Amino acid sequence: MQRPYRAPYRCSPAAHRHQALTRAARPSEIYLKPASSYVRPGVAANFATVLESARRRGETALGYRLHDHSQEAPAYGVRLNPPKDAELVLEAHDSVILLAES
Repeated sequence: MQRPYRAPYRCSPAAHRHQALTRAARPSEIYLKPASSYVRPGVAANFATVLESARRRGETALGYRLHDHSQEAPAYGVRLNPPKDAELVLEAHDSVILLAES
């Protein structure tokens, strides 16, 4: 009896990068780095732009932290896995949350 055909599992490019990083022998850590290193401060962009900028540096962007909302519970300005196409304006004092090699 033959087994039914199952298409190979395909994941998104971001998930593939995440899997590659978690399987790698190199340890990775989570960092908060200045948003101005990834996008122009005060200029409208989207999170896909942040992701691409981080990718070019060998990092994976996980989200961002808005300094002006850092004292507001419950998230304290942290946004993880935001929509990739939503408009985003990061200022110089905001941060990008990254997974990067130590």
